[in-house]
Amino acid sequence: MANDLTEDSPIRKQFLSRLVDDVAKGNITFEQAIRVAGVSYMGGGAEFGEFIKSLYAGKGAGIDAKGNAEFESVRVRSYFECLELIINRLSAIEGDQLLTEADTIDSVDDLGDNCYGLHLRSKWDGYFTAQAVGNVLKGIINTLASGSGKYYTCWLRVNSVNTANNYIEVTAYPDEDTPAGKNYAPCEAMKIARWGNQTDTKRQSCIYLSSTEGRIVRLTGVTKPIVEASNYGATFGTLPEFLREMDLPIVEGQDYVYARGLIVQDIIRIDYQGRPISEVIDRGQWDATANYYCEAINPDTGRYEISDVWYMGCKWRCAKTGTKTAPAWNNTDWAMVEGNPQFTVEFADTDYIFDPDRFALTLTIIARLYNMDITDDILPADVQWTRYSEDAKGNERVASDNAWALKRANAGKSIDLTIADCDLNGYMPRTLKFIATVTLRDGQGREAGTESAIFEY
Repeated sequence: MANDLTEDSPIRKQFLSRLVDDVAKGNITFEQAIRVAGVSYMGGGAEFGEFIKSLYAGKGAGIDAKGNAEFESVRVRSYFECLELIINRLSAIEGDQLLTEADTIDSVDDLGDNCYGLHLRSKWDGYFTAQAVGNVLKGIINTLASGSGKYYTCWLRVNSVNTANNYIEVTAYPDEDTPAGKNYAPCEAMKIARWGNQTDTKRQSCIYLSSTEGRIVRLTGVTKPIVEASNYGATFGTLPEFLREMDLPIVEGQDYVYARGLIVQDIIRIDYQGRPISEVIDRGQWDATANYYCEAINPDTGRYEISDVWYMGCKWRCAKTGTKTAPAWNNTDWAMVEGNPQFTVEFADTDYIFDPDRFALTLTIIARLYNMDITDDILPADVQWTRYSEDAKGNERVASDNAWALKRANAGKSIDLTIADCDLNGYMPRTLKFIATVTLRDGQGREAGTESAIFEY
């Protein structure tokens, strides 16, 4: 009931002062609005509504002590200024988007004779249109969402331009000169963009993104609404119809790049499994100090490479990256791809005149494969010596030849012949042949080839 309390009264601690600075030690709830005449200071931040912090599932609003804010939406009446703008949302387009000079029609004047005056919207203070005389314009209107039901494309040619007033006069193309075979009049709110130009070559190209066609296109040399095959400078995505009609080996449903010219530093091709497709590179003569590759990247060129080399007149393909061994028929690091693949056998230095009184001859086989001497790879047991001879009357001496073959069966790769090996029996044989039959075996002991060498008198 007291009208006043002493300054040290404990009752004063139960109330907040409206006259001097004070601090409330607990939470205060206002059932009505609160107005602050000065600046509000919130050291720990502020929350509005039931604040749940999340970019996708959050609600309410909040500002933390560092000034980071999160809320539902914002509307700015004059301008929005920031150091960095991060948009966490996809931007989608419908139909076609042209990357050329474009305007929006504010109003249309019907000038008669299929001609129209277009008042263009100013995009900002001091804006003026970049349209030029002779421009071929593509106009699109789509107001289906607003309920007006307008959705069509029109084609126009610019006759004159009043830059100061953002005003152009145009003529609509006849129906038969448009891609759809039907043209429409321009209208308010229609977007128009340069498609090409009738005479100015610098204005006859454009780039457009089409979600309906499924491709990005650069057009060149465009002088009218309907484009021809020669107007396609480059495309990415679905191939244009004129390319699909060429019966090219394209894969249906896949994207392709089409361009008149291509300048690149590296081309990395991959197969359907995503593995790089290597390029066969002819590296010339085999060099023991060089590095060769099998479906691996060559660090010197940056290309995936399969190395080919030439050795002993044959071309060999690398089958093991980093190999330093020379190509050979039994070397799995290399595969022969070009040259003479034949296995041949001959005798060394066989020029000899038969002299029965001083007959002494050594026959030594020389085996070759891929033009290489592989005699050292032949096993002595794989050389079979036989003899074929005929008596003076021309009858084959089977028994004598078989006896000789059994006697000299283990001669190996070289055989020394004397007059006893001829079995003259008092006469000169009409025919006398010494034959070496050589078997070539692979690395697993299997027969890979058989050839013979014949020495005949």
